[in-house]
Amino acid sequence: MTHITDVAHRKVEEIKEILPDFLIKKENVILYDWFTGTSKVDSPDEIIDFLGLESLEFQEIYGFHGYRHRFYYDGISIHYDGHQPGMGVCLEMSGQGCRVFGTYGTVDWKAVHDKFCVDDGTHNVTRMDIAYDDFTGKIPLEKIAEMTREEQFIAKARKWTVEYSSNGLSVYIGSKKSDVLIRFYDKAAERGYDDDVHWVRCEIQLRKERAANFIKCDKTIGKKFGGVLNNYIRFIVENPDDSNKNRWATQQFWLDFVQTVEKISIYTAKDVDYNFDRVERYVFTQCGNSIETLIKCVGEKGFLNRLQERKSELTERHLMIIDNFKLQKLQDRDLARTKEFEFQKKHNPCFEQWKKRQIENIKRNV
Repeated sequence: MTHITDVAHRKVEEIKEILPDFLIKKENVILYDWFTGTSKVDSPDEIIDFLGLESLEFQEIYGFHGYRHRFYYDGISIHYDGHQPGMGVCLEMSGQGCRVFGTYGTVDWKAVHDKFCVDDGTHNVTRMDIAYDDFTGKIPLEKIAEMTREEQFIAKARKWTVEYSSNGLSVYIGSKKSDVLIRFYDKAAERGYDDDVHWVRCEIQLRKERAANFIKCDKTIGKKFGGVLNNYIRFIVENPDDSNKNRWATQQFWLDFVQTVEKISIYTAKDVDYNFDRVERYVFTQCGNSIETLIKCVGEKGFLNRLQERKSELTERHLMIIDNFKLQKLQDRDLARTKEFEFQKKHNPCFEQWKKRQIENIKRNV
């Protein structure tokens, strides 16, 4: 029987993805990679209009964070209809959502920050992630992991974690539930790129007052990012002659990295990932009328024949989308089976018989 992990492994090993422009250019950038804010005075439609995203086809689905419903599009969620009165609406943009906003939105990040970071009680910033993407080797991830394990650093946070997984190496300074979390990780490995691709991310996750203070600080994003790093963590040179670690010198690689960060003053937007949603949106919003016209003229069969006879071939990006789509369907099916298995195990008195039938059905369908 083919297992989902086998498919995922083949995806990484057999498919070579074309490197995006920002990996080819190798220009280190700082970008906003998560934003969550609440409003007690805006409706979901007013939030969408404010962002300038009214042309996107948001779907109404179930909500999170205590909200019953939300409007969703490619990493952007507007939660509404809270279980408690006075919750208002919640704007949540993941990393992908931030890219979508940067590509299609008609306002900039300053406008978003100005709207949600006010002191009149109507709006509130609850989380913001800022990421530094290193493509040139400024962040020695293995060295940072080694020094973290040996506790050769000074930090305000007491907790640290070094993780090795199928997604690569990750280093956390601080608790995942704290108001400040600093994370270093191998973004290239997470995306499935070859070992010769260097893409390491240093990410600062800020919550509540810490996020608001970052926004209110009147400096460039680079200086603010570097300031937070210097304030919360410093990798040091061990000095056996001095028992006070606070007096130990700072590692040169850390000084160089922070200095480089502070010089970046302009947010560099990246295009959204080329994925199934973008293809679908392009086909139905840009080409829909033309496709329907052709089908009405030559029929569906004639249209499909012409499509197969065209001279252009699918690129590796298109093949990647197809593979990802199939993989997602397998993952969804696997998740549904897992949930059904747990439900039956808990509630079905004839669970063993049910389990045996399910295994036989799966074997027949393989």
